[in-house]
Amino acid sequence: MDDASKIDSGIRGFDLQTLAHQLSERVKELNCLYGISKLVEDGNSSFEEILQGVVDLISLSWQYPEVTCTCINIKNHKIKTTNFRETIWKQAEDIMVNGKRLGNIEVYYTEEKPESDEGPFLKEERNLLHVVSERLGHIIERRLADDRLRSSYEQERELAERLRAEMQWRTDFTKNLIHELKTPLTSLLATSQLLSEEEHGGKLGRLAQYVCESANSLNNRIDELHDVVKGESGKLELDLKPLNLRQLLLSLVEETRALAQQHGVLINLNLAESLPEVYADDVRVRQIVLNLLNNAFKYAPEGGQVTIKAIAKSTSMTVEVRDKGPGIAEQEQKRLFEPGYQTVFPGEHPRGLGIGLALCKLLTELQGGKIWVKSQSSKGSSFFFTLPLLRAQ
Repeated sequence: MDDASKIDSGIRGFDLQTLAHQLSERVKELNCLYGISKLVEDGNSSFEEILQGVVDLISLSWQYPEVTCTCINIKNHKIKTTNFRETIWKQAEDIMVNGKRLGNIEVYYTEEKPESDEGPFLKEERNLLHVVSERLGHIIERRLADDRLRSSYEQERELAERLRAEMQWRTDFTKNLIHELKTPLTSLLATSQLLSEEEHGGKLGRLAQYVCESANSLNNRIDELHDVVKGESGKLELDLKPLNLRQLLLSLVEETRALAQQHGVLINLNLAESLPEVYADDVRVRQIVLNLLNNAFKYAPEGGQVTIKAIAKSTSMTVEVRDKGPGIAEQEQKRLFEPGYQTVFPGEHPRGLGIGLALCKLLTELQGGKIWVKSQSSKGSSFFFTLPLLRAQ
């Protein structure tokens, strides 16, 4: 028999009906997988609707769809076809999520069919069941991740809302508190100042002056607290303009010389003859330097000195206020600029409200600068802050 005859004989012997049947089965499998993909892509379907769609698709994809029924078991929850009932003709595959068994898929024939690769089932049906269970595992993983993400988002949104409400309450409370304190304090300041002037030189005048100084100090602390609250709520306004920093520092040295003498401290001003102008708010810069000087006077040893230094760099001016006090431990330096935090040395009581350095940080950053500290225990502290140069602006 020649080759042509052999080929002709093979074609005649080939069962075209079998080939058509096999192709039909593969098409059903592809339709099943495509249908599952469409269910997942449809963002309007709930998770239960997706599972119901999957069991219906599986039943249509087996060799005998008219007697096929399917169910998906997930954590005591069963999704099944309308004709579902358990029989002895069964295929099953576990659903794994994150390496753990979450449930399974079960496929049944409701009546007996001819034996094939796996009871009445085809090996291709086993493969399809495996692929579908894997796909379901991935779908569930993603749904669980989405649920966690959605829950986290809701928790974060609620937390942000509570924080916003708390911040608003804090702002309103502080404003009311400041108003309540300022009203009697204004009268106290005016009265004590008037009494001090009328009784100048006498014992009553000195007492009135002490009252006036204490009231002034309290008034300054209240103003600082008000500034911190306004800064945190974004309502603190600055008047930025060209500023002669050298002149401002010279005036501050004269202004604080008496206070330095009360603490037994000398002020050493280390400035170049000429410094470029900065772009800043002169009132707020004065506030920053006064805060740093007051702290330096408190902690510098009697007979010691406090140094003020300013150095111009390419785009900014760096101001340093240095003392020879007890220094600050490294672990405390990270918290120095937090509102309410105070460094308390052995044998001391907390001083003030602990908002001075926090206010310095706020004012410096609002002017486009930054502030930091360098310190060693028993070797003093240096506080630095920067301001942008006018020419850089």
